[in-house]
Amino acid sequence: MTENADPSSTPGEPATSLAAIPDFSPDERYLLQLAQQFLQDAGFYSYLMIDDEQRWVAAADDEAGRVDVRIDAAAYQIEVCSSSPGLFMEEESEWRRTALERLARRVVPNVARGMLVEHESAFWSEEDRGVAVCIARHLPLDDAQQVPLVVRQGLDQLEELLTRVESELRT
Repeated sequence: MTENADPSSTPGEPATSLAAIPDFSPDERYLLQLAQQFLQDAGFYSYLMIDDEQRWVAAADDEAGRVDVRIDAAAYQIEVCSSSPGLFMEEESEWRRTALERLARRVVPNVARGMLVEHESAFWSEEDRGVAVCIARHLPLDDAQQVPLVVRQGLDQLEELLTRVESELRT
């Protein structure tokens, strides 16, 4: 891993690491850039970045959700996610809204375990104050041209998945 030196260190002192940039082999870069290019050719706004788990991804954004494409062993790991912000925002009572959100934080993992299939996930998003869902798929590395198709299929399924999970919270 490459390290960035701490600009506050004085000359003669060992520099400390502010952030570690994960290794990115030429092969991984090529494969992610290929997926990125196919996404761009299909009309997605796509870019390379480091995700919150310090992995390189070809990311894309769409009105229906967000996309991360990673290299995982001998396959592309494609994850499409979306959220439903402010699930209980219409609740006038701050106390009741807080209680409903607290309950949802506890119920969503149970719904995910009991209702969703292996490649689907759901969790409570603190940032959005609502339910977030993801659909994960694997695609062989030699099928990079299929990345946009798999992404579009996943994005098309997100709304139904969000509705299914949220309906369990409202019952």
